[in-house]
Amino acid sequence: MQYRKIISFLVVSMCVLMPLAVFAESTAAGDVSADTAEIANSVSASPDAEEKTSFSLEESVNTALQNNVSLKISRQEYEKAKVEREEAKYESKQMEEIRDDKILRDYVPQAFSFEGAQVKDLSPRLKEANELIAKKSLALDEQNLRIEVEKAYFNVLKAQDNLKNAEIQLQRANEQLKNAQVSYKHGVVAKDSVLMAESAVAGAEASRVSAENNLKLAKMNLNKIMGRSLTAPLELTTSFTYTPEELPDVEEMVKSALALRPEVISVREMKEVAELNCRLALKYYAENTFTYRKAKIDLEKAVLGVKEAEDQVSLAVRSAHYAVIEAAEKLKSAEKAKETAQEVYRTTELKYKSQVATMADVLSAMENLRQAELAYTSAVFDYNVARAQLDNWAGKGLE
Repeated sequence: MQYRKIISFLVVSMCVLMPLAVFAESTAAGDVSADTAEIANSVSASPDAEEKTSFSLEESVNTALQNNVSLKISRQEYEKAKVEREEAKYESKQMEEIRDDKILRDYVPQAFSFEGAQVKDLSPRLKEANELIAKKSLALDEQNLRIEVEKAYFNVLKAQDNLKNAEIQLQRANEQLKNAQVSYKHGVVAKDSVLMAESAVAGAEASRVSAENNLKLAKMNLNKIMGRSLTAPLELTTSFTYTPEELPDVEEMVKSALALRPEVISVREMKEVAELNCRLALKYYAENTFTYRKAKIDLEKAVLGVKEAEDQVSLAVRSAHYAVIEAAEKLKSAEKAKETAQEVYRTTELKYKSQVATMADVLSAMENLRQAELAYTSAVFDYNVARAQLDNWAGKGLE
């Protein structure tokens, strides 16, 4: 009777599987071709991303999240992890049925071994952990892409400010050239003052062209990250934050990071898997056996891994917090330096008109003002990027 039940089970299995195999072989080529075409279409950027011309920061981030190919690969890894978890649950159920079956259990003694217990109890938990890790890795990839987009977006804003400053500098240079020409015509200054002013105009024009090109490149880079054509029209609707904001308590940000960051969640999951494996090993082996000793070492490594990950994330949050404070102080300093340079240029220009200062003094003050304006714009950029990185490390968007 036992043999007959087993043979019947095998015959039924063969009868079911053989037609399915033939059918699969006959249709595989067509199905794969259709799937490949569907996947190829999914890689292409959405038409809306090309037609739209103005983007807020959040719209730029969402467009990148939708079109980024690397992110699509991460999503497929997550989907695969979900399938593998289902597979592990199915195999676990099969192993449980074998254990419960009064006939099959005698022919599959491995079902009651340590390896069988791993299939029944450990593998589903491991695949569950892998699924969560894949999900958190996807979230981390999304966070990293968000930071990349924010940096590129802020870089465009910085390039726009620099172009605006370059155009203003060119206006100043032209005004000083006119002043020098008038003064020379009336015999107040020598020819060299006009020549210096002309050189300043040429330099300001070169700076304007450079700033214009830098803006074009910055827009191309942002378009690329968003999955758009490099030269697609692009206008930004979000402005820089020019005034530093009050920061949340760093301890609260560390607490949030330890609860939300994928790096910490992943190692905690693997620690739980290692704990389960250690408990299973102890059910089947003595503490002095190789199998249990190796399982215990894996658990110790996992515990240390959690401590290391938590320390790294905590350090990263605190470091990012300090970076924002430093960037805020530099922004205030740069703003003061720009105001000072503006006043020095104003008074030097008045002195020149009163014949107390030379054209060289005016041009020197004008150049110092240009440098101060560039430094201020860079400080604004650095502050905005530092704040975005702090929010990222604290787990913003991972809730």
